[in-house]
Amino acid sequence: MVRKHFLMNFIAGLTIAGLVVVLTGCGAGLPKELKNEAKSLPNAIKTGQSQVDKHKDKYLSLTKSSEFKAVEAFALKENWIQKFQLAHDEINRAKILYDKDLKPLVSKNKPELTQGVKQQITRIKKVLQDAEELSRTPVLRFSKIRGAIDNTVSLHSQSKKDAEQIQGIVDKIKIGSMEKAITDFPDLSEKINTRFAPLLKLERQSRDHLSVVAAEFGRHSAGSIVDYAAFADSVQAIASGLEQAKILEAKLTGEMAQLYASYTKILKDMKEEYFVTIKRESWNENSDYYDPKFATFQREVSYELYEVLTDDKMDAIASITAGFFGSSFSSNIGDLWKELSINPTEQWPGRGHNAASFFVEDSKETYFHKYMLEENGETKETDWEQVDASFYDANLEYLGMAILAKPYGVFEQDRQTQAAPPGMAYVGNSKYGEWKKDNTGNQFWSWYGKYALFSMLFNSRPSYYSYNSWNGWNNNYRNRQPYFGKTKDGFQQYGTSGTIVKQSPGFQSTNFAKSGGFKSQTPSVRGAGANLRGGGPKSKGK
Repeated sequence: MVRKHFLMNFIAGLTIAGLVVVLTGCGAGLPKELKNEAKSLPNAIKTGQSQVDKHKDKYLSLTKSSEFKAVEAFALKENWIQKFQLAHDEINRAKILYDKDLKPLVSKNKPELTQGVKQQITRIKKVLQDAEELSRTPVLRFSKIRGAIDNTVSLHSQSKKDAEQIQGIVDKIKIGSMEKAITDFPDLSEKINTRFAPLLKLERQSRDHLSVVAAEFGRHSAGSIVDYAAFADSVQAIASGLEQAKILEAKLTGEMAQLYASYTKILKDMKEEYFVTIKRESWNENSDYYDPKFATFQREVSYELYEVLTDDKMDAIASITAGFFGSSFSSNIGDLWKELSINPTEQWPGRGHNAASFFVEDSKETYFHKYMLEENGETKETDWEQVDASFYDANLEYLGMAILAKPYGVFEQDRQTQAAPPGMAYVGNSKYGEWKKDNTGNQFWSWYGKYALFSMLFNSRPSYYSYNSWNGWNNNYRNRQPYFGKTKDGFQQYGTSGTIVKQSPGFQSTNFAKSGGFKSQTPSVRGAGANLRGGGPKSKGK
């Protein structure tokens, strides 16, 4: 019966594999949705042509109205009627692109041409969009200039108010948060002025546009010939400028506030959890009729067991074999089976079944960090936070280190993202402390008040950063690469493999330490974190 069970599974596997091959062969080609999208373009081109004609008819109807007389000169000057010819040219270009570039690709129907087909579809759609915009221009232009003629006084008044608001925003930033930031952080004056430059440019442009509005309004008031097109365009430019100025105001205010925020994120602890789903398939070895039953068991397991269970070479991890004197259980993973705490006959389907096979149906790894957060001198410890595997791998070497730091006087985009000893990013900044000399004349960093916490993170006895250590980090590592430091004997000083963390009572009590993280250079999991991991499980079943 075992042989029959194996044969049936083998045949089923071949059938499925053959079906996959057949389906793959039949389905090879461009995605169906993409082909349908490409085939819809000829109708889209026809619709585009029709829309251009409708917009043209609407415009020609307007030219016969009494309202058009006042804008006729602008229509001639800007050659509005030509927009329709240009729109037709774009429609024709879309047809050519479809016939010469897209259609041949679609007809080849090869999956490797998918990206090319997508690009051509996007290109043709953009051409059709341009045609639509061109054909709308004459009517939109008419409405805009006609509106300027009918509402000259109110538009002039509104433009003055808008320009004044822009000026007010500039003055508020300039003599407020910007001036304060330059006073507090003079070394950043160039960066601050660079951020302020777009708003200044906007203010100058609004003044230029307001001059045009004022000049044309003067002609309007005097009954002279007025360039209502220039008037309308400048009115719109000022209104748009105000919206942009408000956006820039919020952005600049936020950026200036960044300079007064200070925080550090220290990796305090790490842990990994491993879960497997074990599936049992049972059957009656004495029956000619194959009627399998299944049961599943979900368990959290140790890394050692997880590595065994997810080995690609592992098939059945245990089995129940029928015999003359009854069924017997055997484990293919030795005593590790006991860790699963699975009763082999739990949820057994009935007396008829006397054989079974146990295998790993699914596996999952989850990773967690715990942080110490410092913000403006105040600290708190987080709960466990789940992180993805790649982030866990990337930070495996940085236990006890600041993986993120932003001192006072630094913009968010310039924050320190390369791992460094906690507080190192603050050293040299007079907001946090000052340099002093010890009895031997060597300089060390002395923290102010609440920032003294950085000297007490690892031991109850204070430790300080020397000038030489900080200077080496500042010149060679800051914002470039992680810094682990070295002891006098040349050993790594900071981080997971560093002497300071390994000797710290606080870090000896962490989950990472208790799970054996400090005892081996290959303590855990998949991937290959430098110097800290072995091969790890192959993530079978994920």
